[in-house]
Amino acid sequence: MSKLQAIFLILLSPIFCLAQKVEAKDYVKALFESQTEIQWIKHYKGRIDDLNDVAITLGFDGDNCKGRLTYLRSHISFNLDGYIKSGRIFLQEFDQKNEISGVLLGEIEGKVINGSWKNFDGSRGGNLFLTETNKVVTFPSYCGDNKWIRQYQGLIANNKWEILLQKESSDQLTGLIYNKNENLSYSIKGKLEANHNFIIKAKNQRGQIVETFVGYLEKDQLTIGKNKSNKITLQPFDGLTVGCIEYADYATGYDITFPKTTNAAFNKQMDGETNAWIKACRKHMLSVKKQNNSVNPKMRATERGFAWGEIEYLSKSAISGFMTFSNTWTPGQKLISFNFDFENDRMIYLEDVFKNKKDYQKYIKNYIKKEIKNHNLYSDTDFKKWVKKNDFSYFTIRKDGICFSTKNSQLYGRQSVTIPYRQLQPFLKKSFIAMIKE
Repeated sequence: MSKLQAIFLILLSPIFCLAQKVEAKDYVKALFESQTEIQWIKHYKGRIDDLNDVAITLGFDGDNCKGRLTYLRSHISFNLDGYIKSGRIFLQEFDQKNEISGVLLGEIEGKVINGSWKNFDGSRGGNLFLTETNKVVTFPSYCGDNKWIRQYQGLIANNKWEILLQKESSDQLTGLIYNKNENLSYSIKGKLEANHNFIIKAKNQRGQIVETFVGYLEKDQLTIGKNKSNKITLQPFDGLTVGCIEYADYATGYDITFPKTTNAAFNKQMDGETNAWIKACRKHMLSVKKQNNSVNPKMRATERGFAWGEIEYLSKSAISGFMTFSNTWTPGQKLISFNFDFENDRMIYLEDVFKNKKDYQKYIKNYIKKEIKNHNLYSDTDFKKWVKKNDFSYFTIRKDGICFSTKNSQLYGRQSVTIPYRQLQPFLKKSFIAMIKE
Protein backbone atom coordinates (compact mmCIF):
# COMPACT_ATOMS: atom_id res chain seq x y z
CA MET A 1 0.00 0.00 0.00
CA SER A 2 1.38 3.40 -0.96
CA LYS A 3 1.67 6.31 1.47
CA LEU A 4 -1.00 8.21 -0.50
CA GLN A 5 -3.41 5.26 -0.29
CA ALA A 6 -2.86 4.96 3.47
CA ILE A 7 -3.62 8.68 3.99
CA PHE A 8 -6.76 8.34 1.86
CA LEU A 9 -8.01 5.41 3.95
CA ILE A 10 -7.36 7.29 7.20
CA LEU A 11 -9.33 10.29 5.90
CA LEU A 12 -12.10 7.99 4.69
CA SER A 13 -12.49 6.05 7.97
CA PRO A 14 -14.62 8.71 9.77
CA ILE A 15 -16.94 8.78 6.74
CA PHE A 16 -17.15 4.98 6.84
CA CYS A 17 -18.03 5.02 10.57
CA LEU A 18 -20.68 7.69 9.95
CA ALA A 19 -22.15 5.62 7.12
CA GLN A 20 -22.31 2.60 9.40
CA LYS A 21 -24.03 4.65 12.11
CA VAL A 22 -26.60 6.08 9.68
CA GLU A 23 -27.20 2.64 8.19
CA ALA A 24 -27.92 1.13 11.62
CA LYS A 25 -30.28 3.95 12.55
CA ASP A 26 -32.13 3.69 9.25
CA TYR A 27 -32.39 -0.06 9.63
CA VAL A 28 -33.94 0.24 13.09
CA LYS A 29 -36.27 3.06 11.97
CA ALA A 30 -37.56 0.78 9.21
CA LEU A 31 -38.60 -1.81 11.81
CA PHE A 32 -41.27 0.60 13.11
CA GLU A 33 -44.44 1.55 11.24
CA SER A 34 -43.90 4.59 9.03
CA GLN A 35 -46.02 7.01 11.12
CA THR A 36 -44.46 6.02 14.45
CA GLU A 37 -42.70 8.75 16.41
CA ILE A 38 -39.46 7.29 17.69
CA GLN A 39 -38.23 8.83 20.95
CA TRP A 40 -34.67 7.61 20.70
CA ILE A 41 -32.24 5.27 18.93
CA LYS A 42 -29.21 4.09 20.91
CA HIS A 43 -26.17 1.93 20.23
CA TYR A 44 -24.76 -0.64 22.66
CA LYS A 45 -21.75 -2.92 22.80
CA GLY A 46 -21.23 -5.84 25.14
CA ARG A 47 -20.90 -9.55 25.61
CA ILE A 48 -23.01 -12.64 26.01
CA ASP A 49 -21.55 -14.85 28.73
CA ASP A 50 -18.64 -12.40 29.05
CA LEU A 51 -17.04 -13.85 25.94
CA ASN A 52 -19.03 -13.35 22.74
CA ASP A 53 -18.86 -9.72 21.56
CA VAL A 54 -22.14 -8.28 20.27
CA ALA A 55 -23.31 -4.89 19.04
CA ILE A 56 -26.95 -3.83 19.46
CA THR A 57 -28.85 -0.85 18.11
CA LEU A 58 -32.24 -0.19 19.74
CA GLY A 59 -35.10 2.18 18.99
CA PHE A 60 -37.91 3.12 21.40
CA ASP A 61 -41.27 4.81 20.71
CA GLY A 62 -42.46 5.10 24.30
CA ASP A 63 -43.89 1.59 24.47
CA ASN A 64 -42.28 -0.66 21.91
CA CYS A 65 -38.59 -1.37 21.53
CA LYS A 66 -37.08 -2.73 18.32
CA GLY A 67 -33.54 -3.25 17.12
CA ARG A 68 -30.78 -5.40 15.74
CA LEU A 69 -28.18 -7.64 17.42
CA THR A 70 -24.95 -8.55 15.61
CA TYR A 71 -22.19 -10.97 16.62
CA LEU A 72 -19.04 -8.98 15.90
CA ARG A 73 -16.86 -11.92 14.85
CA SER A 74 -19.24 -13.91 12.67
CA HIS A 75 -21.36 -10.87 11.62
CA ILE A 76 -24.55 -12.90 12.11
CA SER A 77 -27.47 -10.53 12.82
CA PHE A 78 -30.91 -10.87 14.42
CA ASN A 79 -33.87 -8.52 14.65
CA LEU A 80 -35.18 -7.63 18.11
CA ASP A 81 -38.74 -6.79 19.09
CA GLY A 82 -40.25 -6.16 22.53
CA TYR A 83 -40.86 -3.45 25.08
CA ILE A 84 -39.35 -1.40 27.91
CA LYS A 85 -41.33 -0.86 31.11
CA SER A 86 -40.24 0.53 34.49
CA GLY A 87 -36.56 0.16 33.62
CA ARG A 88 -36.98 -3.45 32.51
CA ILE A 89 -36.38 -4.52 28.92
CA PHE A 90 -37.85 -7.59 27.21
CA LEU A 91 -36.87 -8.45 23.63
CA GLN A 92 -37.58 -11.42 21.41
CA GLU A 93 -34.86 -12.33 18.93
CA PHE A 94 -35.90 -13.11 15.32
CA ASP A 95 -33.66 -14.89 12.81
CA GLN A 96 -33.42 -14.33 9.06
CA LYS A 97 -36.51 -16.54 8.54
CA ASN A 98 -38.40 -14.27 10.97
CA GLU A 99 -38.68 -17.09 13.52
CA ILE A 100 -38.21 -16.51 17.25
CA SER A 101 -34.73 -17.82 18.06
CA GLY A 102 -34.06 -16.26 21.46
CA VAL A 103 -35.08 -13.91 24.27
CA LEU A 104 -33.21 -11.03 25.93
CA LEU A 105 -34.17 -9.83 29.41
CA GLY A 106 -32.52 -7.10 31.43
CA GLU A 107 -32.56 -3.98 33.54
CA ILE A 108 -31.56 -0.56 32.24
CA GLU A 109 -29.50 1.53 34.64
CA GLY A 110 -28.22 4.70 33.02
CA LYS A 111 -26.05 3.69 30.08
CA VAL A 112 -25.87 0.02 31.09
CA ILE A 113 -28.13 -2.95 30.36
CA ASN A 114 -27.54 -5.93 32.63
CA GLY A 115 -29.47 -9.12 32.00
CA SER A 116 -29.47 -12.44 30.20
CA TRP A 117 -29.90 -14.08 26.81
CA LYS A 118 -31.61 -17.43 26.26
CA ASN A 119 -32.47 -19.42 23.17
CA PHE A 120 -36.14 -19.85 22.22
CA ASP A 121 -36.86 -22.71 24.66
CA GLY A 122 -34.52 -21.62 27.47
CA SER A 123 -32.24 -24.65 27.14
CA ARG A 124 -29.17 -22.50 26.35
CA GLY A 125 -28.24 -19.10 27.70
CA GLY A 126 -25.80 -16.76 29.31
CA ASN A 127 -25.34 -13.42 31.04
CA LEU A 128 -25.77 -10.27 28.96
CA PHE A 129 -23.94 -7.03 29.71
CA LEU A 130 -24.23 -4.00 27.43
CA THR A 131 -22.86 -0.46 27.59
CA GLU A 132 -24.16 2.43 25.53
CA THR A 133 -21.78 3.79 22.89
CA ASN A 134 -21.91 7.01 20.89
CA LYS A 135 -21.62 5.17 17.58
CA VAL A 136 -22.04 1.74 16.04
CA VAL A 137 -19.25 -0.61 17.08
CA THR A 138 -18.07 -2.85 14.25
CA PHE A 139 -14.93 -4.48 15.66
CA PRO A 140 -14.78 -7.01 18.51
CA SER A 141 -12.67 -6.37 21.59
CA TYR A 142 -10.21 -8.81 23.14
CA CYS A 143 -12.25 -11.23 25.26
CA GLY A 144 -9.41 -11.67 27.75
CA ASP A 145 -9.17 -7.99 28.67
CA ASN A 146 -11.06 -8.41 31.99
CA LYS A 147 -9.51 -11.74 32.97
CA TRP A 148 -6.25 -12.25 34.84
CA ILE A 149 -4.28 -14.32 37.36
CA ARG A 150 -2.71 -12.50 40.34
CA GLN A 151 -0.71 -13.39 43.45
CA TYR A 152 -1.15 -11.61 46.77
CA GLN A 153 0.25 -12.08 50.25
CA GLY A 154 -0.54 -10.55 53.61
CA LEU A 155 -1.55 -10.99 57.24
CA ILE A 156 -5.27 -11.70 57.57
CA ALA A 157 -6.66 -12.30 61.07
CA ASN A 158 -3.16 -13.07 62.48
CA ASN A 159 -2.43 -15.69 59.79
CA LYS A 160 -0.01 -15.31 56.90
CA TRP A 161 -1.78 -16.04 53.62
CA GLU A 162 -0.73 -16.28 49.98
CA ILE A 163 -3.54 -15.98 47.46
CA LEU A 164 -3.40 -17.21 43.87
CA LEU A 165 -6.51 -15.48 42.52
CA GLN A 166 -7.97 -15.99 39.06
CA LYS A 167 -10.56 -13.60 37.65
CA GLU A 168 -12.27 -15.95 35.22
CA SER A 169 -14.92 -13.51 34.00
CA SER A 170 -16.64 -10.27 34.97
CA ASP A 171 -18.19 -11.93 38.04
CA GLN A 172 -16.29 -15.16 38.82
CA LEU A 173 -13.28 -15.55 41.14
CA THR A 174 -11.43 -18.84 41.66
CA GLY A 175 -8.00 -20.03 42.73
CA LEU A 176 -6.05 -21.25 45.74
CA ILE A 177 -5.28 -19.71 49.11
CA TYR A 178 -2.28 -20.92 51.10
CA ASN A 179 -2.07 -20.63 54.89
CA LYS A 180 1.65 -20.26 55.71
CA ASN A 181 1.12 -20.89 59.42
CA GLU A 182 -0.60 -24.24 58.79
CA ASN A 183 1.25 -25.05 55.54
CA LEU A 184 -2.07 -25.89 53.86
CA SER A 185 -3.71 -24.87 50.58
CA TYR A 186 -7.44 -24.50 50.01
CA SER A 187 -9.43 -24.04 46.83
CA ILE A 188 -11.39 -20.78 46.65
CA LYS A 189 -14.44 -19.73 44.71
CA GLY A 190 -16.65 -16.66 44.83
CA LYS A 191 -18.82 -14.23 42.93
CA LEU A 192 -17.86 -10.64 42.22
CA GLU A 193 -20.84 -8.29 42.41
CA ALA A 194 -21.41 -5.28 40.16
CA ASN A 195 -20.35 -2.99 43.05
CA HIS A 196 -16.99 -4.87 43.23
CA ASN A 197 -17.81 -6.61 46.53
CA PHE A 198 -17.28 -10.35 46.86
CA ILE A 199 -17.64 -13.32 49.18
CA ILE A 200 -15.11 -16.15 48.75
CA LYS A 201 -15.48 -19.64 50.22
CA ALA A 202 -12.33 -21.67 50.91
CA LYS A 203 -12.69 -25.48 50.81
CA ASN A 204 -10.29 -28.20 51.88
CA GLN A 205 -9.75 -31.42 49.93
CA ARG A 206 -12.43 -33.13 52.01
CA GLY A 207 -15.08 -30.79 50.57
CA GLN A 208 -15.51 -28.80 53.78
CA ILE A 209 -15.75 -24.99 53.85
CA VAL A 210 -12.99 -23.93 56.24
CA GLU A 211 -12.90 -20.16 55.72
CA THR A 212 -15.10 -17.39 54.36
CA PHE A 213 -13.55 -14.15 53.14
CA VAL A 214 -15.28 -10.91 52.23
CA GLY A 215 -13.83 -7.97 50.40
CA TYR A 216 -13.64 -5.56 47.53
CA LEU A 217 -11.83 -5.92 44.21
CA GLU A 218 -11.16 -2.93 41.98
CA LYS A 219 -9.02 -3.62 38.93
CA ASP A 220 -6.44 -5.89 40.60
CA GLN A 221 -6.27 -4.22 44.03
CA LEU A 222 -7.63 -6.67 46.60
CA THR A 223 -9.21 -5.63 49.89
CA ILE A 224 -9.95 -8.75 51.92
CA GLY A 225 -10.76 -9.96 55.43
CA LYS A 226 -12.85 -12.40 57.44
CA ASN A 227 -15.45 -9.76 58.27
CA LYS A 228 -16.52 -6.33 57.09
CA SER A 229 -14.69 -4.43 59.82
CA ASN A 230 -11.29 -6.14 59.69
CA LYS A 231 -9.77 -5.99 56.21
CA ILE A 232 -6.41 -5.34 54.59
CA THR A 233 -5.65 -4.00 51.11
CA LEU A 234 -3.15 -5.94 49.01
CA GLN A 235 -1.35 -5.21 45.77
CA PRO A 236 -0.32 -8.13 43.53
CA PHE A 237 3.34 -9.12 43.65
CA ASP A 238 3.13 -11.34 40.58
CA GLY A 239 0.63 -12.41 37.96
CA LEU A 240 -0.25 -13.54 34.46
CA THR A 241 -2.41 -12.37 31.60
CA VAL A 242 -5.08 -14.67 30.21
CA GLY A 243 -5.25 -15.57 26.53
CA CYS A 244 -8.74 -15.79 25.07
CA ILE A 245 -10.23 -16.84 21.72
CA GLU A 246 -13.97 -16.82 21.00
CA TYR A 247 -16.40 -17.22 18.12
CA ALA A 248 -20.19 -17.53 17.88
CA ASP A 249 -22.79 -17.61 15.13
CA TYR A 250 -26.35 -18.94 14.83
CA ALA A 251 -25.91 -22.55 15.88
CA THR A 252 -22.28 -22.91 16.88
CA GLY A 253 -19.64 -21.31 19.04
CA TYR A 254 -16.48 -21.92 21.01
CA ASP A 255 -14.38 -20.09 23.55
CA ILE A 256 -11.12 -20.85 25.27
CA THR A 257 -9.12 -19.07 27.99
CA PHE A 258 -5.55 -20.04 28.86
CA PRO A 259 -2.59 -18.65 30.83
CA LYS A 260 0.04 -16.52 29.08
CA THR A 261 3.54 -16.13 30.50
CA THR A 262 6.79 -14.44 29.49
CA ASN A 263 8.29 -17.89 28.81
CA ALA A 264 8.20 -18.62 25.08
CA ALA A 265 8.59 -22.39 25.51
CA PHE A 266 5.60 -22.62 27.87
CA ASN A 267 3.46 -20.44 25.61
CA LYS A 268 4.35 -22.64 22.66
CA GLN A 269 3.22 -25.68 24.64
CA MET A 270 -0.12 -24.00 25.45
CA ASP A 271 -0.53 -22.84 21.84
CA GLY A 272 -0.16 -26.42 20.66
CA GLU A 273 -3.00 -27.64 22.86
CA THR A 274 -5.14 -24.58 22.14
CA ASN A 275 -4.74 -24.63 18.37
CA ALA A 276 -5.46 -28.36 18.10
CA TRP A 277 -8.71 -27.93 20.06
CA ILE A 278 -9.81 -24.87 18.04
CA LYS A 279 -9.07 -26.69 14.77
CA ALA A 280 -11.28 -29.60 15.89
CA CYS A 281 -14.07 -27.17 16.89
CA ARG A 282 -13.94 -25.40 13.53
CA LYS A 283 -14.03 -28.68 11.64
CA HIS A 284 -17.15 -29.78 13.52
CA MET A 285 -18.83 -26.40 13.10
CA LEU A 286 -18.19 -26.45 9.37
CA SER A 287 -20.01 -29.77 9.15
CA VAL A 288 -22.95 -28.29 11.10
CA LYS A 289 -23.17 -25.30 8.75
CA LYS A 290 -23.37 -27.63 5.75
CA GLN A 291 -26.56 -29.12 7.12
CA ASN A 292 -29.77 -27.63 5.74
CA ASN A 293 -31.28 -27.23 9.21
CA SER A 294 -28.36 -25.32 10.73
CA VAL A 295 -30.46 -22.11 10.66
CA ASN A 296 -33.37 -23.31 12.75
CA PRO A 297 -34.51 -22.14 16.21
CA LYS A 298 -34.02 -25.70 17.50
CA MET A 299 -30.35 -25.42 16.53
CA ARG A 300 -29.76 -21.98 18.09
CA ALA A 301 -26.57 -22.09 20.20
CA THR A 302 -26.74 -25.89 20.53
CA GLU A 303 -23.21 -26.71 19.34
CA ARG A 304 -20.80 -25.21 21.84
CA GLY A 305 -17.17 -25.77 22.80
CA PHE A 306 -15.70 -24.60 26.11
CA ALA A 307 -12.10 -24.74 27.32
CA TRP A 308 -10.40 -23.05 30.24
CA GLY A 309 -7.21 -22.99 32.26
CA GLU A 310 -6.62 -23.07 36.02
CA ILE A 311 -3.36 -22.28 37.81
CA GLU A 312 -2.29 -24.21 40.92
CA TYR A 313 1.26 -22.91 41.40
CA LEU A 314 3.23 -19.93 40.13
CA SER A 315 6.80 -18.88 40.90
CA LYS A 316 9.83 -17.59 39.04
CA SER A 317 10.92 -21.21 38.64
CA ALA A 318 7.76 -23.07 37.68
CA ILE A 319 4.05 -23.09 36.91
CA SER A 320 1.41 -25.79 37.30
CA GLY A 321 -2.26 -26.15 36.55
CA PHE A 322 -4.97 -27.69 34.40
CA MET A 323 -6.55 -27.20 30.99
CA THR A 324 -10.08 -28.56 30.57
CA PHE A 325 -11.61 -29.10 27.12
CA SER A 326 -15.32 -29.73 26.70
CA ASN A 327 -17.98 -29.58 23.99
CA THR A 328 -21.59 -30.55 23.33
CA TRP A 329 -20.91 -33.08 20.57
CA THR A 330 -18.64 -35.53 22.37
CA PRO A 331 -19.24 -37.09 25.81
CA GLY A 332 -17.12 -36.18 28.83
CA GLN A 333 -14.24 -33.75 29.09
CA LYS A 334 -10.57 -33.85 28.23
CA LEU A 335 -8.34 -32.86 31.15
CA ILE A 336 -4.65 -31.99 30.93
CA SER A 337 -2.47 -31.25 33.93
CA PHE A 338 0.75 -29.36 33.34
CA ASN A 339 3.88 -28.68 35.39
CA PHE A 340 6.50 -26.58 33.66
CA ASP A 341 10.07 -25.70 34.57
CA PHE A 342 10.72 -22.09 33.50
CA GLU A 343 14.47 -22.30 34.09
CA ASN A 344 15.00 -25.30 31.81
CA ASP A 345 12.10 -24.62 29.39
CA ARG A 346 10.57 -28.06 29.77
CA MET A 347 7.63 -29.96 31.19
CA ILE A 348 8.05 -31.60 34.60
CA TYR A 349 7.11 -35.29 34.83
CA LEU A 350 6.83 -37.58 37.86
CA GLU A 351 10.26 -39.04 37.13
CA ASP A 352 11.67 -35.50 37.47
CA VAL A 353 10.12 -35.19 40.94
CA PHE A 354 10.71 -38.62 42.51
CA LYS A 355 13.77 -40.81 42.96
CA ASN A 356 13.77 -43.91 40.77
CA LYS A 357 15.02 -46.20 43.54
CA LYS A 358 12.12 -45.51 45.87
CA ASP A 359 8.72 -47.17 45.57
CA TYR A 360 6.93 -43.82 45.69
CA GLN A 361 3.95 -44.97 43.61
CA LYS A 362 2.84 -47.46 46.25
CA TYR A 363 3.16 -44.83 48.99
CA ILE A 364 1.10 -42.31 46.96
CA LYS A 365 -1.64 -44.86 46.24
CA ASN A 366 -1.95 -45.85 49.90
CA TYR A 367 -1.94 -42.22 51.09
CA ILE A 368 -4.74 -41.26 48.68
CA LYS A 369 -6.78 -44.35 49.55
CA LYS A 370 -6.59 -43.47 53.25
CA GLU A 371 -7.21 -39.72 52.84
CA ILE A 372 -10.21 -39.99 50.51
CA LYS A 373 -12.12 -41.91 53.19
CA ASN A 374 -12.27 -38.64 55.15
CA HIS A 375 -14.15 -36.87 52.35
CA ASN A 376 -17.57 -35.41 53.15
CA LEU A 377 -19.22 -37.57 50.47
CA TYR A 378 -17.49 -40.85 51.24
CA SER A 379 -20.53 -42.13 53.14
CA ASP A 380 -22.49 -41.84 49.88
CA THR A 381 -22.45 -45.25 48.19
CA ASP A 382 -22.35 -43.85 44.63
CA PHE A 383 -19.49 -41.47 45.42
CA LYS A 384 -17.54 -44.30 47.03
CA LYS A 385 -17.99 -46.48 43.94
CA TRP A 386 -17.05 -43.64 41.62
CA VAL A 387 -13.93 -42.57 43.49
CA LYS A 388 -12.69 -46.17 43.76
CA LYS A 389 -12.92 -46.56 39.99
CA ASN A 390 -11.00 -43.35 39.29
CA ASP A 391 -7.25 -43.13 39.35
CA PHE A 392 -5.75 -39.95 40.76
CA SER A 393 -3.51 -39.85 37.71
CA TYR A 394 -3.20 -36.08 37.22
CA PHE A 395 -0.57 -34.34 39.31
CA THR A 396 0.22 -30.67 39.95
CA ILE A 397 2.77 -28.86 42.09
CA ARG A 398 1.32 -26.82 44.95
CA LYS A 399 2.83 -24.67 47.70
CA ASP A 400 2.26 -27.34 50.34
CA GLY A 401 2.80 -30.54 48.38
CA ILE A 402 2.07 -32.59 45.29
CA CYS A 403 -1.62 -32.67 44.39
CA PHE A 404 -3.10 -35.76 42.71
CA SER A 405 -6.46 -35.41 40.96
CA THR A 406 -9.17 -37.41 39.19
CA LYS A 407 -10.90 -36.61 35.93
CA ASN A 408 -13.87 -34.27 36.07
CA SER A 409 -17.26 -35.69 36.93
CA GLN A 410 -20.54 -33.89 36.17
CA LEU A 411 -21.82 -35.04 39.55
CA TYR A 412 -18.74 -34.92 41.80
CA GLY A 413 -16.42 -32.50 40.01
CA ARG A 414 -12.67 -33.07 40.14
CA GLN A 415 -11.48 -34.63 43.39
CA SER A 416 -7.96 -33.99 44.64
CA VAL A 417 -5.61 -35.14 47.38
CA THR A 418 -2.47 -33.17 48.24
CA ILE A 419 0.39 -35.05 49.86
CA PRO A 420 2.56 -32.64 51.91
CA TYR A 421 6.22 -32.26 50.96
CA ARG A 422 7.25 -33.29 54.47
CA GLN A 423 5.56 -36.66 53.89
CA LEU A 424 7.18 -37.07 50.48
CA GLN A 425 10.65 -35.89 51.55
CA PRO A 426 12.31 -39.36 51.38
CA PHE A 427 11.10 -39.85 47.80
CA LEU A 428 11.88 -36.43 46.30
CA LYS A 429 14.87 -35.62 44.13
CA LYS A 430 17.20 -32.91 45.42
CA SER A 431 16.92 -31.02 42.12
CA PHE A 432 13.15 -30.77 42.53
CA ILE A 433 13.42 -29.66 46.18
CA ALA A 434 15.84 -26.92 45.11
CA MET A 435 13.41 -25.74 42.40
CA ILE A 436 10.39 -25.30 44.71
CA LYS A 437 12.35 -23.50 47.45
CA GLU A 438 11.74 -19.77 47.03
